[in-house]
Amino acid sequence: YNSSPHGDMKGKIIISFISFIIGLQARNVLDLFSTTYNYEISSQSSGNYNNDAWAPQVSQLDWRNANAARKSTTSRYAERNELDAANHASSDTATDAPTMAPMPKRQKEIPRFNRGNYTETSEPLLWSLPTRGHFDLPSADEFMKSYIAEKRRLGKDIPWEMPLGDEQAVKLPLPIIGLNFPKSATLTLKEFFSCGGLTAIHTSAQQGRIAICMRENLLAGNAPLHGCNHHKSKKTRKIEPIEFISDIGTQFPCFYSSLHEGGLEAIAEHYPHATIMLVTRNAKSWHRSMSGWGSILKHWQTRCGFDGNLNHTKSDYWHQRWINSPRKKEDYWIDFYNAHTQKIRDFAMKNPSLTYVEVELEDENMANKMEYYTGVPSMCVMDCHPGPKWIREHPNVTGKCLSIGGI
Repeated sequence: YNSSPHGDMKGKIIISFISFIIGLQARNVLDLFSTTYNYEISSQSSGNYNNDAWAPQVSQLDWRNANAARKSTTSRYAERNELDAANHASSDTATDAPTMAPMPKRQKEIPRFNRGNYTETSEPLLWSLPTRGHFDLPSADEFMKSYIAEKRRLGKDIPWEMPLGDEQAVKLPLPIIGLNFPKSATLTLKEFFSCGGLTAIHTSAQQGRIAICMRENLLAGNAPLHGCNHHKSKKTRKIEPIEFISDIGTQFPCFYSSLHEGGLEAIAEHYPHATIMLVTRNAKSWHRSMSGWGSILKHWQTRCGFDGNLNHTKSDYWHQRWINSPRKKEDYWIDFYNAHTQKIRDFAMKNPSLTYVEVELEDENMANKMEYYTGVPSMCVMDCHPGPKWIREHPNVTGKCLSIGGI
């Protein structure tokens, strides 16, 4: 008996095909007697999946279980598959196996420092501001003269009076920490230092909100930027140390280093040679801007207790001011803003190893003064509007910021 290679191959193909058909028919016969279908789903949808295993062991933090906060896409697909199976089992013509929904692409994990990891029951922290009558503050220029004179008296270096080093992007010691309130040029500062060549961050890094990171670190006794002091550049794809931060407050869970007790002291302890930057503006203009910007002031009252209603002695003064203030509370928030400026000025005077810079946003020479203090060209000062409304009202504008430097 002589067989050719082609004949052998043809026979194998026929046998394989017949085996495949028999297997399919056997599966259909089994399906006729089956009432349920079992599906293998991702282990992440099981009860043992612990998405908040990374949460620090800090007693004052309430952590939200991520599975309770949001269903994973994997779980949603599992529910869909179970429904398909139930419908299939009850169908008179249920002879075909249910179609398994395609599994989604792997989702990005929520950032480490994300407000979604907190519950609404997180208690506000204690805060403090100077307590006195109406705050009639000297101008930024007047205060800076007094501050520089004190630095000289103590024999401390004045960084902007020294030449810029070959490897220096700015004259100021790093890191530079912007303590401006919201709606006080926080984005303007970020764009300014980015233009000057620094790794500058506004609000969040890849690890999440800077303010939440600083809050956790304060409660845990760590350096303020521990775990959130690096950022991956979108341009170079390199991980760089963060050199400037601004807009580092959050309403939930509420935390502002310049308001909550221990926040400023932690900066001085862990970064004794850093720079504190403050851009101020007319307090009445600031209040008008804040009042039209979402619900920040409302959250400051209800979530942060910045109306003084925290039942501890250090806020009794401010709570009484709140009660006595007219309905719109403009007078209250103006004093609150100015008291914040005074607190940071007092802090700068008490910590001469730090470098402090303050300028006024409405100052027509603000751009030139920023260049004098930092060494960054005045053309890097931008007029920034982070909200979409401003962009819609200015169709010829291509971004959030316009250059106003070089005055």
